[in-house]
Amino acid sequence: MSQTALKFLLPCLLLTTTTFAAGSADVVAQEARPAGKSVLLLVPEDTALPAMAMLVSSLRSSLWESWGGPVTVDVESLDLGWASGSEYKRALRSWYRVKYRERRPDALVTFRTDAIRVSLELRQELWPDIPVVALSEEKWLWEQSPRPERVVGQWLHYNMLATAELALQLMPGTRRLALVNGSSSWEQAQQKQFLQELQPLLARRGLELIDLSGLPLAEMLERVGTLPADTAVLTFTFMSDSTGRPFVPREVARMLLAASNRPCFTVHDTVLGMGFVGGVLINYEAVGRQLGMLTARMLRGEQVGFSTPLEPAPVDSVTVDARALQRWGIARDKVPPGVRIAFEEPSFWERYRWYVLGALTIIALQALMTGVLVVERRRRIRAQAELNERHRLEKLSELEARRTLEQLAHVGRVAALGEMAASLAHELNQPLAAILTNAQAARRLLDATPAELGEVREALGDIISDDKRAGEVIRRMRTLLKKGEPQYEFHSLNELVREMARMVVNDMLLRGADLHLVLTPSLPAVRGDGIQLQQVVLNLLVNALDAMADVPAGQRQVWVRTTSTGQEQVELSVQDSGGGIEPSRLPLIFEPFYSTKEQGLGMGLSISRSIVEAHGGQLQAESPPGQGALLRCLLPAATSGLPS
Repeated sequence: MSQTALKFLLPCLLLTTTTFAAGSADVVAQEARPAGKSVLLLVPEDTALPAMAMLVSSLRSSLWESWGGPVTVDVESLDLGWASGSEYKRALRSWYRVKYRERRPDALVTFRTDAIRVSLELRQELWPDIPVVALSEEKWLWEQSPRPERVVGQWLHYNMLATAELALQLMPGTRRLALVNGSSSWEQAQQKQFLQELQPLLARRGLELIDLSGLPLAEMLERVGTLPADTAVLTFTFMSDSTGRPFVPREVARMLLAASNRPCFTVHDTVLGMGFVGGVLINYEAVGRQLGMLTARMLRGEQVGFSTPLEPAPVDSVTVDARALQRWGIARDKVPPGVRIAFEEPSFWERYRWYVLGALTIIALQALMTGVLVVERRRRIRAQAELNERHRLEKLSELEARRTLEQLAHVGRVAALGEMAASLAHELNQPLAAILTNAQAARRLLDATPAELGEVREALGDIISDDKRAGEVIRRMRTLLKKGEPQYEFHSLNELVREMARMVVNDMLLRGADLHLVLTPSLPAVRGDGIQLQQVVLNLLVNALDAMADVPAGQRQVWVRTTSTGQEQVELSVQDSGGGIEPSRLPLIFEPFYSTKEQGLGMGLSISRSIVEAHGGQLQAESPPGQGALLRCLLPAATSGLPS
């Protein structure tokens, strides 16, 4: 081996040999690799470059997916962009012959023209019958005759012409196109092809071409910073300059964008977003995916594709960077229809659409809820007003009923007193007659000689006493005849009974009846209107006297009793010795205008029951066999609260 070969072999030995395999990457593991398919990838550049990394990763994923399981994939980087020359290529072939003499792959996959040539030579020497999947940016492989056997692949076309037309559409005032490219042999070959494709456009549009390829990096950066204002920059790649110095294309692209005073266009999607305006971009992920599927078909032994001519690899749609458009002041209406706009800042509506819709929905729900609450509140107010009106009307009805009851009660009292007119006249006549008698006696005593002044004094005292007695009768009558608003006060039920007993006792004597008072001492007080309660007692006594009209004189007896039924109620009962009440008529005797008497109005007991119930009590009637009628009046004691 020559010194030159060793000089190139040593770097090759130091090249990173990356093995994407289901097993491990070391030699021992590779020798112990389980039976299965293996593919050797000969990559022209460093696999760390974004385009190479994306293409290899996509190819490997697609191959595994299409094959249905892991396939051993060995990746070798040839670094042809940074180290070229016949001696270097011979050294590479020597190294790979040694490395892969005992490791025969099932397929060989390679990219780019210079790498394809090295791969075909290596296959010829080591594995003449294995298939080759090639991704070529030139058609020479299929245009030569005879074609290499068992070689299939795709055509990767960098469409610089369409990219230039896009630049002219976005910037109609462009009169110059500057083409930036590196100085490696592969880059120069691409440069030649680009110029051939661009010539018709330049001629048709009268454009000037500024060729910035093959320059030292510093000069290229200086030139792109002083370009005329009507220039658009087309860039391909920059792996080495005219001095042979290698560069990382992505870093050169970054420096180019920083130095250029004009918009730059490209054909690689891997650098979109750095500041390029756009172009017809190669989608390396899609290219790798199609190569993986094609390789899988070959591993399965399918016969398709061995004689198929090159077909264009899929490219992405024409793409522009919205941020670069804004930076260079390119109007959005200049973007042709169908062009994809990347990194477009969403509008306020697009960015916050869901928030806005959510806020509007919440506002709408709140408005709806507010409307419902307002309607409900109005409904409640209306219902409350109706309820208040109903209560007011009920109150008025109740007041009206009370006034009616009071009027009826007054009429009842007047009627009762009318019935007692004879007895009252008799009761008044007694003190008046006594007064007259005592007055006449006093005059005679004064005319006597000597005058009997002591007896005269006694007669005058009797006159005063009889006058008070007559005045008391009149006071009771006036009290019962008084008409006014009820006055709720504390009263002794026994005292009320005694008052009415004095009122009717003379009437009872005239009717031949005896009144018996059985009053319980220390009876709890009741609270109510005294006149109304006296009217109840009076009605019960008068009814008892009327009930005994058919009973012979001397057998007419009335018992009035008061008792306490615990601490909450007191009871007044009036029982006569009349014929009683038929059980069937008991429910009717409290009905208005129902009377068992021929001259009765039938209002006495009805009014009495209404008065008792208005005081929170009850009035009941019983007819014990052979004991006349018994009426029981239950009233709440004063300690249990006031009647409403």
